[in-house]
Amino acid sequence: MTSRFIELRADNVNSDATISFKGGFPLLSFTIQSQNAVLDPSSIRINGAVQFNRGFNGALGRPVRDNDGATAITMDNRLGVFSLWDQLVIRHQKSAQIVEHIRHYNRYMSTYLGLSSSKQDLTGHLNEACLIQPNAESMFQNVVSSPAATADGAARKNEFSCHLPSGFIMGGSSVNLMDSSFGGFRVELHLSPDSNCLFSKNGVLNADNLDAHYVLSNLSLTCEVYDIPESKMSEMASKTSGAMEFNTISSLYTTFNTSNAQIQYDVGLKNLQSAFVTFCPSENINTLSANGLATTYPSLKGAPGSLVHNTRVQFLKGGSKYPLDYDVVTNKTLPKNTDITGVNGGSFVISDPQLALQFAEAVIPEYMVSRTSLSSKTLNRDYFMTNGAAVSDYKTQIDGGSLFGIGIRYSQFNSGQDFSREQWGLSLENSQVTDNPTSVFIYYKAKTTIVFDGSGSIQVLA
Repeated sequence: MTSRFIELRADNVNSDATISFKGGFPLLSFTIQSQNAVLDPSSIRINGAVQFNRGFNGALGRPVRDNDGATAITMDNRLGVFSLWDQLVIRHQKSAQIVEHIRHYNRYMSTYLGLSSSKQDLTGHLNEACLIQPNAESMFQNVVSSPAATADGAARKNEFSCHLPSGFIMGGSSVNLMDSSFGGFRVELHLSPDSNCLFSKNGVLNADNLDAHYVLSNLSLTCEVYDIPESKMSEMASKTSGAMEFNTISSLYTTFNTSNAQIQYDVGLKNLQSAFVTFCPSENINTLSANGLATTYPSLKGAPGSLVHNTRVQFLKGGSKYPLDYDVVTNKTLPKNTDITGVNGGSFVISDPQLALQFAEAVIPEYMVSRTSLSSKTLNRDYFMTNGAAVSDYKTQIDGGSLFGIGIRYSQFNSGQDFSREQWGLSLENSQVTDNPTSVFIYYKAKTTIVFDGSGSIQVLA
């Protein structure tokens, strides 16, 4: 088979070939049509350019400028352009059935990129392709802001060409695009609200920043397809049925506001591979004054924004401890392990190593852990959740930013565990003593099988 690259324009763009959440276009869609070819899904890239504005001057966008000061608008440095993708949906073209749907995709990518990418990755190819930066200041200077002399309506365009990590796209299976086989499909990206992916550097908003927004332009999807030669056309056309198996991510959202959080759900998954959770103060979500995509520890309310630590963790199945038949008692119970170095004689501020290992194993395969940003720096508790706290500000943590989460792996040899009849549960004993709800984003990695029969319909078996 001979290969060729194809470029597809977006299905839905504005009359000026731009798209933005602020402009009333919350969905970006691309359709890969049925054709006599085989697709390599891992070659799919979303290409385009993004501009950042702090407001409007009439019909023109007022650029974020590099001399805007401490209240300037910026974006999460580890995520780059992934901050803008709120949900990823893969939909079958003929039947419109959903093949894969990952909610809270940008928060998932913050964890995935942090655990599977080294500092060199973040400053190298991911910098070029996905606008990812190694720290908060470089994100503002190199991506978000425009030079001080930039005129209104002329914000700097940052070009990108990002991949889309997901089970269907990165699972390793090729897709027969013939109409008699699997056929074509649509890639949909739900855009993140401006207020959830942009935020003030020091948490203070002024009148000029209230309409901060991003604008996407020159959008396209590129991918590699292999044309089916005439000699094999009949053979490929006869493959009217088949199945594809891959691991996908399902997500749930909940909150807790207690020192004894009990989280239990009927997930209905037969082949659960792993589960992991990340946290965010609920008041930080969808507000331009805080980074709602940061993967930080929970926190107490009010100054100085001290962190909430977990003292005991239990993973449950049907109300019983599983797969660990013991409690994980964290190192926070040890003497001198405080949240801020030097406080109360404290000498170390590192997360529990067992929780860190379980978290990493729940997200990525073991062979990928060698390329990671997970370290004592990204797991430290030496910061506050208040805004503008200089080096102790959660938004300016080194080595890419805070990377905290809790997870557990259920599968030793990719076999998975059956949670279709028993509840999945997580019990957290923690130090929350104030009225400050914490948002919990729960991600389940489970094996999924897509069955197609050539009639135009598919079946998803979870």
